[in-house]
Amino acid sequence: MYLLKKIIFTPILKILSWLPLSILRNIGAIIGVLAFKFSKKGVDRLKNNLITTGMCSEKDVESMAKATAIELGKTLIETVCIAWHRSREYNAGFFKRAINFEIVKLAYDENKPIIFLTPHIGNFEMAVKYTANRIKRNFTILYKPSKDKWFNEMMLNGRTEDNIIPVPTSRQGILSLVKSLRNKEIIGMLPDNVASMGDGVWVNFFGKKVFATILAAKMMSYNEAKTFLVASYRVKNGFEIEYIPFSVDSKDVKVIMQSMYNEFEKMILKAPTEYFWVYNRFRIPKHASLDTIQE
Repeated sequence: MYLLKKIIFTPILKILSWLPLSILRNIGAIIGVLAFKFSKKGVDRLKNNLITTGMCSEKDVESMAKATAIELGKTLIETVCIAWHRSREYNAGFFKRAINFEIVKLAYDENKPIIFLTPHIGNFEMAVKYTANRIKRNFTILYKPSKDKWFNEMMLNGRTEDNIIPVPTSRQGILSLVKSLRNKEIIGMLPDNVASMGDGVWVNFFGKKVFATILAAKMMSYNEAKTFLVASYRVKNGFEIEYIPFSVDSKDVKVIMQSMYNEFEKMILKAPTEYFWVYNRFRIPKHASLDTIQE
């Protein structure tokens, strides 16, 4: 199956990568519509998350869920065709505006270690490539390996650049992040996952409880590190990226994570359909302590 996928799909994606962004987004929209029509489990979760978080009501959930599925389709096609098959320079050319980049540049010029936290909104893969193109320091990013050998290989090759170093979500990968901070380099991770393994804390997310992973909060405790929340929103013919300086006057990981999720809410409300609502956002892992859910 691996060899078959590599022979058939890899050349197709390489050819598609040369198409204009507008055409790729139309293809992505079609993929989103088809997924919305045929993926019952994913659509049911999508609708449930939208209603649970108050993004919409029962009356308009169908239209919003479909719009969200279309945006997810665009994210997928942009990622596999552009972010993973074209250079960081090519990727960077699609960004029309970079809000607060001057603050990032200041931290870079002061030789501070930098932490970029990119929640699942917009196209975070494109955001990584844009940032790495403008800041030439080594950029270590955390990723979860795929069980699909072909997809994992494509993802790893697509994310790797001269100064982008992907590391897996393992003990060794986390140690690589720590080493990067010690060397005054840059790290990046997705901070809005459920804590499936390891430590987590209960935080409020649009009025509901989620069991949040605390790795981002632990990394923030590293001395002198500057942290930015990053969102890459779609605009006509490209993207707009925003870097939000983030700091909390507390060492309590629960306080840090709650403050972080408060910011996530603000980011999501700017473009609700561009968030990854199909993710099982409210699941309760077996190791999560229900006794602490009301704390």
